[in-house]
Amino acid sequence: MKIIEVTAAIIQKQDEVLAAQRSHDDELGYKWEFPGGKIEQNESAEECIVRELEEEFGIKTKVVGYLGESKYDYDNKIILLKAFFVEHIQGVYQLRVHQNIRWIKITELKTLDWAPADIELVNQLVKHHKLK
Repeated sequence: MKIIEVTAAIIQKQDEVLAAQRSHDDELGYKWEFPGGKIEQNESAEECIVRELEEEFGIKTKVVGYLGESKYDYDNKIILLKAFFVEHIQGVYQLRVHQNIRWIKITELKTLDWAPADIELVNQLVKHHKLK
């Protein structure tokens, strides 16, 4: 089965992180995720996350670090999700793809109903936050 490489953005504001809720008509409708998307041919993961955030929210960003990755088998595809710490540079968040966004305290991340591939990243982020 082919592995699909996807990026995920960890955008923080003080002790909160941005979570995005997938659209109701999406394959994983109503699930929460770290926003991002599929890496295109001849595109780096860092270029992908900047492009995806501009497409999904209309914001300018820059990658400032790497959190880790998660690999999840959805039966019909395997997702390799690479998570980056991203800084919001400019722009107002617009809901172009997701039905909702929410700033949530890192200590409360596990209260959301996450897309399966994102759960490992939630665990990594919580652990990373505790180590600070």
